[in-house]
Amino acid sequence: MSIQTITHVEFHCADADKTAAGLRADHGFTADAPATAPDGVRTVALRQGTIRLRLTSAADPEHPVAEYVARHGDGVAVLALGCADPEAALERAERHGARVLDRAGALIEGFGDTALRLVPLPCDGPAPEPRLLDDLDHVAICLPAGTLADAVRFCEDALGFRTIFEEYIEVGEQAMDSTVVQSASGGATFTLIEPDATRRPGQVDEFLAAHGGAGVQHLAFGTRDIAGAVRAARERGVEFLTTPDAYFDALTERFGETAIPVATLRELHVLVDQDHGGQLFQIFARSTHPRHTYFLELIERQGAGTFGTANIKALYEAVERHSPTGIHRPTAADRPAPAHPKKARAVPAAPEFRLTEAERALLPTPEEVAHYREHGWYLSRKLFSDEELDTLQAATELYYAGHRDRELPVRPPRPASWRPSDGPVQRHNDYVHYESDAIGAILRKPLIGAVAALLAGTGEVRIFQSTLIYKPPVPEEPSNQVPWHFDKHYWQTCTSDEMLTAFIPFHDCRAENGTITMVDGSHRWQELPSGEDSTRHFADRDRSELEDILAANAAHNGQQVHKVPMPIPRGHVSFHHCRTYHGSGPNLASYPRRAVSLHLQDGANEYRGHDRPDGEPVVYNHDVLVRRTDDGRPDYADPRFCPTVWRGRP
Repeated sequence: MSIQTITHVEFHCADADKTAAGLRADHGFTADAPATAPDGVRTVALRQGTIRLRLTSAADPEHPVAEYVARHGDGVAVLALGCADPEAALERAERHGARVLDRAGALIEGFGDTALRLVPLPCDGPAPEPRLLDDLDHVAICLPAGTLADAVRFCEDALGFRTIFEEYIEVGEQAMDSTVVQSASGGATFTLIEPDATRRPGQVDEFLAAHGGAGVQHLAFGTRDIAGAVRAARERGVEFLTTPDAYFDALTERFGETAIPVATLRELHVLVDQDHGGQLFQIFARSTHPRHTYFLELIERQGAGTFGTANIKALYEAVERHSPTGIHRPTAADRPAPAHPKKARAVPAAPEFRLTEAERALLPTPEEVAHYREHGWYLSRKLFSDEELDTLQAATELYYAGHRDRELPVRPPRPASWRPSDGPVQRHNDYVHYESDAIGAILRKPLIGAVAALLAGTGEVRIFQSTLIYKPPVPEEPSNQVPWHFDKHYWQTCTSDEMLTAFIPFHDCRAENGTITMVDGSHRWQELPSGEDSTRHFADRDRSELEDILAANAAHNGQQVHKVPMPIPRGHVSFHHCRTYHGSGPNLASYPRRAVSLHLQDGANEYRGHDRPDGEPVVYNHDVLVRRTDDGRPDYADPRFCPTVWRGRP
């Protein structure tokens, strides 16, 4: 149900073709779909990376598109928010006071004349390469003085966003309040800005006056190579705001070594900021808008999760240097000077998780993330030290001996809960992260969450379940073989299709140990309708039946079954998508295979009702344990059972 991303941005323009030609020529956008022109309304669709723009113009001056342009000039009229369940998202928004503008189009009032459209998530493949820009990092929205608190409350209540940062910024006699709100997935971010009415009018006031009220001031496009993107855009004629040399002279003292050399930053006039997560690099294009309102930002994040607050003063000064003469600027006569001006304050939201530089070097590269999304699995670098795994194994021995730091408050419907009386079968024990503090402390390692966040493309990762596994060296034991299945079958009460599992062996895990084996690319298959209860656990089903289901689904998709065994060195971790078919063979070694399957959910995941074919509702084990949401559903973000292991941008 949650909003997970901004699928596209709808611009209303005086001339859609002209605007599209400029974006193609200046920033490398390409056509996303054929242009359309029904009833004199022209729409051009562009794409780059995951950024999608829809540019629309209307010949009839009384058409709503033309009326928007008359009021504001070219600008962002609609932000399309991708949801797992748009209907439920609309119902939530309306329940929390959102005004519905077009029910059939799932359009609600947003900020001034910038509306919000609730749409399904896109289901297309990877974005074309090569490209200069990758994603829409954030949207900056200017609001009239005194309306910020209401806008934040609207985002939190109606949209399900959370506040991740607050800042009060002073530049000379000007000042503004800003709050950053973000979807639980981390895929949609709004920077909301209002001027301080007790201070001298400034650039936010200028935007509001020229634009005619609240609206989108700029879009920030993310890139993996800001230096290359800026050089390419300059060669195409794009002008960027410049910054005095004194700014760059002070960088080494402020930050020490920067990930991009200071000489390069100076040459390109790229700004840099730093937080505990890493550095970010940003630059602002000079506005070409006739009203000098809307502009673009380019941003590259190397670990930083904040928004370049330290660069606001440099931005304001650059805008002043580049602003044309002849436009109206609010003055002190427009608004009285304050009797008691506010003081600057910085109020960060809940702290983000941190990685050391050594840990950051262990994260998957963009190419490896693309491989995961194409194939449905990823084998990591060494994420756990030998000492951590020794501690983990010792803690599991205590666990098997009966030690619990706490017991589950009630017994769930179907927990995996091996007991010594069950004999030398394959052992499975759920909720070990909850019942054992020593095990939980290691499984909550932020590095695991950061890897998962990159693979899933999310800003937040929580534990969904943890299962301790012990496969004894008894090849003839039937339970030692795990038949083909994928995990989402057992998580039908989850809204997310981006959940994933980290398989963590305590030792080198090879084919002879019965290591996990993936069916390559199977997460992208369309499942063959069967009418049977897919939530039935593989332990309750015939192995040959599941083999037949796998083969039938492969044939349904025109694919071969390509099985990829995962030899996993000690300390490395195998990750797989929640829809990737996988299984494992018998343990042929002379010692037990020990591991934890750590099931992870992205921040957008929520409970949804799901019925079996016989009409009976599915009840997952969490549903009797976790707290309830405001509307009475099981809360899969309950920190007792589903703790957060990563939040922010890795």
